[in-house]
Amino acid sequence: MPVTITIPTPLRQFADGQSEIQIDARTAGEALDKLTSTHSELRRHLFNDQNALRNFVNVYVNDEDIRHANGPDTPVKEGDTILIVPSIAGGAAVLDEIAGKDAGGPEAGMPALPMLSNEEVARYSRHLIMPEVGMTGQRKLKAASVLMIGTGGLGAPLGMYLAAAGVGRLGLVDFDVVDASNLQRQIFHGTKDVGRPKIASARDRIEDINPHVEIETHDTKLTSANALNLFVNYDVIVDGTDNFPTRYLVNDACVLTGKPNVYGSIFRFEGQASVFWAERGPCYRCLYPEPESGLPGVRRQSDN
Repeated sequence: MPVTITIPTPLRQFADGQSEIQIDARTAGEALDKLTSTHSELRRHLFNDQNALRNFVNVYVNDEDIRHANGPDTPVKEGDTILIVPSIAGGAAVLDEIAGKDAGGPEAGMPALPMLSNEEVARYSRHLIMPEVGMTGQRKLKAASVLMIGTGGLGAPLGMYLAAAGVGRLGLVDFDVVDASNLQRQIFHGTKDVGRPKIASARDRIEDINPHVEIETHDTKLTSANALNLFVNYDVIVDGTDNFPTRYLVNDACVLTGKPNVYGSIFRFEGQASVFWAERGPCYRCLYPEPESGLPGVRRQSDN
């Protein structure tokens, strides 16, 4: 009964460049034995001298890790997919060298992507089996940094999902404290956090979701005096604010620093979301050149 074995990019050179190989087998172990019998160079990368899978090699049948099933005796049936995911986590020098060529590094003219630990491979396993993400995509997420302006109704769900997805470094900018009226929508914060700085409760929540994420807190109001210095250290800026002056400040600082501005707003049951990136297209001011006069806290530029 044929099953499909998916070969990860770093190991394809040992499988005649093939990304998928069909093999008749009744168990995952039998499939891997037949694969490495045909492609003998693969065997030393997958198995140790005792003919056991190396501890940095993760094998999935469809979306189930065989370690949580019957190991090599996990049954397979026609149409199943076996995915090999090497964690490339520091103990495998050969795989580290191969991965460096595939995912950045001096040979590619770009910084090498960070490796994933075994714990991270287990955490992100559902990402790793998706062709659109895979090992390289997850390592790109780990290498990325996002600065979030605001940790309230917009910033809270966004920050939680970015952390869960494995974005490597998150910056939080907020100067407010948690109020009881925030709790029905600002899901970073709980009842015990009332009166605490929002960035403190946000940090606690993110660390609980994913301890592998580096968190940088900025307990300050975003101003024209600090915006450029804050933005320059991050890849992407997310505007989760609720007032027009700050939205225009975020836009202008993004234009000056060349950063993409991920924008969102919500009012009652309506919401908007967009990405503005002046280096590749329009910015927020291209859509709304100036805030409407008469709004609280807003003046026309001509009035300044």
